[in-house]
Amino acid sequence: MKRVLIATWGNPFQWEPIWYRLDCESLGIKDCRSVELKNVSTLPVLMKALRPHRAIVLVLDTLTNLTLRNDVKPKEVGSYEGVVEDVQERVKWFIENRIKPHLDEEDRALLDDVEVVVLPGVGEFDNVSVEGDVLDFYSVVLKVLAERLPVGDTEVILDLTHGVNFMPVLTYRALKALLGVLAYLYTARLYVVNSEPFPQGQREWKEKIKELSVLNMKLVEALELRPRPLYSTVSDRPEWSAFISSVTNGFPLAFATFYPSTKDVGAYVEKGYQDFLDAIEVCIKPDPAGERKAHIFRRKALSRDFRTAVKLYYMLRVFGTVFNGYPKKEVTLDELFDISSKLFAKMPRIGIVVEDQLCELKNLQGWAIAELGKKRGRIPKSLVGKKGIVLGELYRVRNQNFTSGGNSVNRNIKVRNFIAHSGFEFNTVSVKLEDTIRVKGGRAEKVFVFSYRDKGLASQLCVDALTYRNQGVVC
Repeated sequence: MKRVLIATWGNPFQWEPIWYRLDCESLGIKDCRSVELKNVSTLPVLMKALRPHRAIVLVLDTLTNLTLRNDVKPKEVGSYEGVVEDVQERVKWFIENRIKPHLDEEDRALLDDVEVVVLPGVGEFDNVSVEGDVLDFYSVVLKVLAERLPVGDTEVILDLTHGVNFMPVLTYRALKALLGVLAYLYTARLYVVNSEPFPQGQREWKEKIKELSVLNMKLVEALELRPRPLYSTVSDRPEWSAFISSVTNGFPLAFATFYPSTKDVGAYVEKGYQDFLDAIEVCIKPDPAGERKAHIFRRKALSRDFRTAVKLYYMLRVFGTVFNGYPKKEVTLDELFDISSKLFAKMPRIGIVVEDQLCELKNLQGWAIAELGKKRGRIPKSLVGKKGIVLGELYRVRNQNFTSGGNSVNRNIKVRNFIAHSGFEFNTVSVKLEDTIRVKGGRAEKVFVFSYRDKGLASQLCVDALTYRNQGVVC
C-alpha cells in the first residue's frame, strides 16, 4: 500500500518552535513509529513517524514577496510563473533554515523530497493583492492530486495543523472526491490529523508555557472510502459524460463503447489550465494605501467542466490498471461480465442489477443458439449477419414461442427503460451471433456480440440518466 502525506500551510514564517508528539496507536495508523520532537512545524514529525512514499506541502500564492522573518529579498515579479517560483523559493528556504536546523542529519534527509505546490489564493495583504474565484484553489488542487495520487491501494494522511481559511476544507473535499474514484478498484484510506493548538497569550507567559508544553497530533477522522459516483458532466464532451454515467449508473455496454482516451482527457485538462494561467495578470504597483506590492488578477475562473474532466482523468488513470483495449464497437457477454465483476464489486446494488440483466441476456443467447440448431428454428437470418438485429426484435421472436400474445416489448425509447435495463434498452441495442474461440486451440463457439445502433442516441440517454428523476409510475 502506498502512503501519501499532504499538508496545508498558511504563513509559515510566523511559526515558533514547540514540542510535538505523534502516538501511532492513538491515530490508528499501522507501519508507524511514535515520535516526539521540537520543531516549528508538524512536517518533520509526520515524515519521521510515517515515512510516506510521497509528501506534498500545499501553499498559497499569497506568500509571494513576503519578507517577514526570511532572507529571500523581494522581487519585481511580472508573471504568474514568477510568482510561483518566488513562493516555492521562500517556502523551501523556510524548510532549509527553520525546520532542518532542529533535526539531526539523518532526519534532515527525510525532507529533501518534499514537494512544494503553489495554489491560487485570494485576499488583500501588505505584500500582495490577489483577486479571483476562491474555487480556483479547489480546481487546481484537484488537478495536482489527480496527477500525483497513486493508482493502487493507497492511504493518505492529511495534516490540517497549519492550514488557513478555505485550504483545509477544499483540500479535504478534493481528496474525498478522488479517493472515492480510487475506491472502485482499490483500497482507499484517508486519515485527517491536526495537532493541539499552539499556546496563545502574553509574550512572557507564552515563552514559559512553550517550554513546558507538548502538542499531541490528534486524529480528526479516519475513513476507508467506498466508491463515490460522479454526477456531473463535461458539457462539450457528450461521450465522456456518457462514460461517467456508465460508471455511476451501471451501464457496462456504454462503459465499453464510450471509454475515453486518457491522453485526450489529459490534454483537455492541460489546455483548460493553460488558458486559466494565460488569463492571470501580474504587476507591481501601489495599493490604495500607497504600499507598493504585487497585484495578481485572475480574469478567468476554472469551470465545473474542468473539475469534472480532472476527476475523469484520475478515473482513467485508475481504471487503466485493470481495463485494456477499450473503447470497442462490439462487446461479447464475457467482456460485459468481466466489466461488471470488476467495476461494481463494491457496489452490490448496482452490481446485482447489472448481473441480473447480463444473466437474462445469457439465457437469451442459449435459447438463440438452440433455435439455430433446429431445422425449423425461428431465428431471423439477420442475427448471424454482419449488422445483426435489434435486441427487441429477438425478444419478440422468443416471446412468440412462449405466449399467445406475441409482441410484449415496449417500442418506446425512454430514459427510464434505459436505466432499468442497465443500458440494454431493447430498441437501442443491436445483437448478433458470431463464432469465437474462447480457449486457445479450442473449437469455435457461437456467442452474442452487442453494440449500440446509434451511438449519439445512446450517449444522450446515458447523459440524461445522470439527471433523471422519476416523475411517478402508474402501477
